[in-house]
Amino acid sequence: MVACDSGGNSDLPLIFVAASLSDVVVEAADVYEAETGNRVEFSFGGSIMLANQIAELGAPADGFIFVGDNPVLILREAGFYFDDNFLLGLGNKLVAIAPSDQAALTSLRELVDEGPRLVIGDPSMAPVGVFTKEAFESAALWEDVSRDAIFALDTRAATAAVQSGNADYGIVYKTDVISSESVSIVYEIEETYSAIEYAGGKIEDAVHSEAAAEFLSFVASSPKTRNLFVRVGFTFETPVTNEP
Repeated sequence: MVACDSGGNSDLPLIFVAASLSDVVVEAADVYEAETGNRVEFSFGGSIMLANQIAELGAPADGFIFVGDNPVLILREAGFYFDDNFLLGLGNKLVAIAPSDQAALTSLRELVDEGPRLVIGDPSMAPVGVFTKEAFESAALWEDVSRDAIFALDTRAATAAVQSGNADYGIVYKTDVISSESVSIVYEIEETYSAIEYAGGKIEDAVHSEAAAEFLSFVASSPKTRNLFVRVGFTFETPVTNEP
């Protein structure tokens, strides 16, 4: 069994993971345990927030899987990471979501013109907010949006706000809602934003850094785990086999 956000088991590697990966990475860890007998623990949240916990507060992470450049830069500048990215090529996309009975949209301008309650990631806490800000800025809409938007800690919190009816629309990752029955994608965002790419690495000098690296290497190389990611909407630059 994979432990998540537990009190911590000092004998297991603890990996800090972007909230957008929470479901699939637990499945990948189950495959890892079944094939190797090894286990890992996770702590989930916004990548920027988690990176700051490691760099500034000394949180006991052994490895990480984060999205975007900012969290990796935080770790690199603090001396915790030196560019050994095990998950090179893992990517995602940005979408607008709404309850399943909402009509499709054709642009962010159309979304703003409807004047909805919009929930987005907080750019200071989660990379999804950074990507969202870039998209709205490219359409000269950020100033209007940022005044009234509901800011969430991470992409899963933004999705939950739409699911609960606390927001009319949300901007999240495609993988958060690709199989949801309560919300649907109303627009795959075409406005300009940076490529959404994930990095997975070990924390330098951590007690279980090599064990964390073994898990990350397994996720990146095993056809079974790679297919788990692809099936829920993530992309890989390199081909994935059709192994069931």
